[in-house]
Amino acid sequence: MTDRMRESAGPGLLGLAMAVEADQEAPVPLKEYVVPIADDGHVDLLHGVRDPRHGTRLTPVWPRLAEALAAWDGDVIADLGRVGGTDTPTELLKAADAVVMILKPTLAQVDAARPRWDTLKELVGEHVTLGLGLVVDGPYSAAEVERALDVAVMAELPSSPIDAGVLSDGARPRLTFRTSLLVRSLNKLGRRLHTIIGSGSSGTSPRGAATRPELLTEAGVGT
Repeated sequence: MTDRMRESAGPGLLGLAMAVEADQEAPVPLKEYVVPIADDGHVDLLHGVRDPRHGTRLTPVWPRLAEALAAWDGDVIADLGRVGGTDTPTELLKAADAVVMILKPTLAQVDAARPRWDTLKELVGEHVTLGLGLVVDGPYSAAEVERALDVAVMAELPSSPIDAGVLSDGARPRLTFRTSLLVRSLNKLGRRLHTIIGSGSSGTSPRGAATRPELLTEAGVGT
């Protein structure tokens, strides 16, 4: 373990944190620590840490990383995992244009979302839009979840473990992956996001509203 800690962290969030620690006056070298994940060179990834013991090294980097991401030339989507704990990167939440919580319409996940929404509302400013991304795998409808949480459902995504595994685990895609319902739903969400970006609205919008502010940061409560 000691030898591995002494080795270069390489690309990713840990390597970036170590670089920021070493030179706190220089600009955050974000481009040096992202890796391309698409052949066209238009999609890059800044991967997180695998070892939770490295989490404490990230605390000093969040404010500067938030500034660097806000200045990034392009859309930024950050998966912040389960928000509300002591390790939640609050600086990223405060810098976001919108926060979407991903959950299934089940009693357990809706109940778990309630206190997390209270936390989010305390952290973010009035300019931030809060919304839900609903994985359609549960007994309740989008309208019922909206009424329970008093938050708009911005997207409904199909429950497709096989296709989702391509994105989460690098599984081999099926021949129909690019035309699958999951990918089509994500493309539809992407088009909505660009509409949101250009709208300049603010606040939490009701379901079905034509315009909402920019959605760049994602926070999930479950899978």
